[in-house]
Amino acid sequence: MPHEYSKFLIILQGKSRLGTLVHKKNCAVLCLTAVKPEDTDKLKSLTENFVAQFNDRVERKWGGGTMGLKTVAKLEKRRKQVEAEEAKKLEATRK
Repeated sequence: MPHEYSKFLIILQGKSRLGTLVHKKNCAVLCLTAVKPEDTDKLKSLTENFVAQFNDRVERKWGGGTMGLKTVAKLEKRRKQVEAEEAKKLEATRK
């Protein structure tokens, strides 16, 4: 791993599948703190695969881009005020 605390995400089909790894009924989260030297190559290849499949493909999108009626009305009111001020400035520069 490039950094001591680097993290990667692995998504399994269910908590029960992860639970079989730790010999419990189910498990929500698993943190590996130590790895045997003979298993480091396997873990490294798994890490690269998981990062490529999940972490690099994440698309974060917040909000739908639609505003409520009150916000639309407020912005329209502001836009009209700005246009009126610009018209007054333009009128004043013409005189």
